[in-house]
Amino acid sequence: MTFPAITTERLILRPWTADDIDTLHQVWTDPDVRRYLWDDKIIDRALVAEVVESSIGGELGYRVIEVADSAAGFVGFRFIDETRDVELLYGMLPSYWGKGLCTEAARAALDYVRRQHPVIYARTDPPNTRSEALMKRLGMRHVSTTETLITYAL
Repeated sequence: MTFPAITTERLILRPWTADDIDTLHQVWTDPDVRRYLWDDKIIDRALVAEVVESSIGGELGYRVIEVADSAAGFVGFRFIDETRDVELLYGMLPSYWGKGLCTEAARAALDYVRRQHPVIYARTDPPNTRSEALMKRLGMRHVSTTETLITYAL
């Protein structure tokens, strides 16, 4: 399955390219974003390049979320560990938060991927109430909570 570019009312979700490395590095090193996505580790540009390269042409992969011709974040999917279970991942620069853009992007991506993968998981750290609220808006149901991880499924 090739995950194509998707257009919504306000967004374009397009495949990552090497040209997106600097923008993704900006997203992933933003203190408010990395707190939950990278366990508050500051990642270097080389790791971003590695992640981008490894996801290009993959079965699931990630998409840049473009808003008015500007990259605002990402949405996509990966297999969880060594399983065939699929996880939804997303993140946006804080200047785009609170506008429903990440929900719109995630919903569009889910609509496409659920054709091939009927069950999709999303996980977050317990203090990330914004991400948990997004999972609920997507219609996901709570599966489990541990000290380090909240899991939802659709």
